[in-house]
Amino acid sequence: MSKFTRRVTVEEGYDITIQIKKPTNQQLKEADIQRAKAWNKAFKEGVMTKAEIDKVMRDRGLWDDKKKELEESLTKQILDLEKRLYRGDGTSKPKLSDGRKIAIEMKNKRLQLRDLISERLAMDENTAESLADNARFDYLVYACAYNQETEEPLFSSYEDYNNRGASIEAVAAAQLLAQMVYNLDEDFEDKLPENKFLSKFNLLNHDGQLIDPKTKDLVDVNGRKINDLGHYLDEEGNRVDIDGEKIDDTGLYELIDYENDLFDEQETPAAKEKPKRARKKTTRKTTKKTVEAETTD
Repeated sequence: MSKFTRRVTVEEGYDITIQIKKPTNQQLKEADIQRAKAWNKAFKEGVMTKAEIDKVMRDRGLWDDKKKELEESLTKQILDLEKRLYRGDGTSKPKLSDGRKIAIEMKNKRLQLRDLISERLAMDENTAESLADNARFDYLVYACAYNQETEEPLFSSYEDYNNRGASIEAVAAAQLLAQMVYNLDEDFEDKLPENKFLSKFNLLNHDGQLIDPKTKDLVDVNGRKINDLGHYLDEEGNRVDIDGEKIDDTGLYELIDYENDLFDEQETPAAKEKPKRARKKTTRKTTKKTVEAETTD
């Protein structure tokens, strides 16, 4: 099975093997025509271009020269850290603990960079250019996707692909084409230089989480034992706070014994209810005497 094939189970319940073939020059030209049509349609409907989006973001303070400089600075810092991680300082043999710190610093810098540019990238996705690029890509999925067993096109037309865009086979075909066109790798995160270093020395598990190389327990960036939720644990696996004090599963501290100096041990700390007043009963005899006395007077 070639790199650009995938076996999937379609909604009808049977399996097919999807194959993506390299687009021909004619198919690329037709895809470019679809891109031009989509751009013109978006532009006529008032969808902003990337240049217009950039201006709006600057006007609203969402992106400016300072953020652009920070983006460039973070990118350079990541490259410098990568060089230090793999080449050392050139004076002495580096310690693995120092390499771990550098790799973790790279991960943090990369997260900062992603957070910085995420809003700009989100805005870019709604531009006329991006919509046009999506149309071109969709056309290539339709044109290049085949059923490997029957050697027939997976979609009968461009419209058929758009109508079935959320189906299992359409999603799989789009992922395969993306790997071919954009050279995307499903193991992209694993192949980042910092993650390759951490994995080489058993400091990272298969889920990309930091671990202790001896015990394989999950740890934080400082090497402290944690659970799947990121809660600190002691050596016995009990939950603790950042200072090592025991807490329960809800995050509360264990309550210590208190000396009672406020009330008698025999009494309950709850306030006693005041007894209800008994209502006076008026007998018929008393009533009769009262009436007689009033008559006599």
